[in-house]
Amino acid sequence: MYLKSLAAALLGLSLAACAPAGRTELIPVEGDAAIGPADAKVTLVEYGSPTCPACKAWHDNFWPEVKRDYVDTGKIKFVFREFAIHGAIDAGIFAIARCAGAEEFYSVIDEAMERQEQIVTESSKGEAMTELNALGAEFRMSPEQVQSCINDRTIIRRINDVRADAQGKGIDSTPTFVLNGVVLASSDWRTIKPLIDAALTGGAIPEQPVDDGHDHAPGETH
Repeated sequence: MYLKSLAAALLGLSLAACAPAGRTELIPVEGDAAIGPADAKVTLVEYGSPTCPACKAWHDNFWPEVKRDYVDTGKIKFVFREFAIHGAIDAGIFAIARCAGAEEFYSVIDEAMERQEQIVTESSKGEAMTELNALGAEFRMSPEQVQSCINDRTIIRRINDVRADAQGKGIDSTPTFVLNGVVLASSDWRTIKPLIDAALTGGAIPEQPVDDGHDHAPGETH
C-alpha cells in the first residue's frame, strides 16, 4: 500500500515538474497583427485558417518568398486575419496566437500550420484541448493560460468580428486575399505577385472575376 501510494506521489511530482509554468503575464495583440511598415503603399491581407489544407499549401509554397522579398524589405504591409472557418479549433489556435503577443503571433500561426495534420486528426478524436495545450506550451503558456485565452471575451469578439467582416466582403473561403481593399479572385501567388508589383508602381488593381478555387468549410459554398 505504501509503495503504491509512493509511486502515485512520484508520478504526480513528475507530471507537475514537466508541466509548463506559463508566462509571467499575457499581453494579447490588439486589432490586426500586421507586419511590415505601417505606412506601406501596399497592404496584402490574408483571411486564413491554420486547419485549412489550401492555407497550409500557400503557407508552405509561397509565404517564405512573400516575407523575404516583400515584407522584410519594407515593400508591403501584411495582415493575417483569423477567419475561423473550421470552428472552435481555429478559434482556439487564434486565441493562443493573440495571447502570444505581437512578437510571436506569426510564430504561433507557423507552428500551427506545421502541426496541421496532427491537430486536425487529434481534434477529430476529441483531443482538441490536448493539442491546444501542446501548442500553447511551445510558447510558454500553461494549460490554465491557454484556457484563459480561449475564454477571453475580447478575443472571442475579435474572431467573430473578422468573420462578420469577411462575410461583409463576400468572403466565405480560405485562403482569400485582399490587396489594397480589393478582394482577389485567386490565391495563387503567381497571380498575386504581378498585382503587387503593379500596385507598388502606382498601377490600379483590375476588377477581379469570381473564382471558386478555395477551400471551404463543410457545407459552405460561394
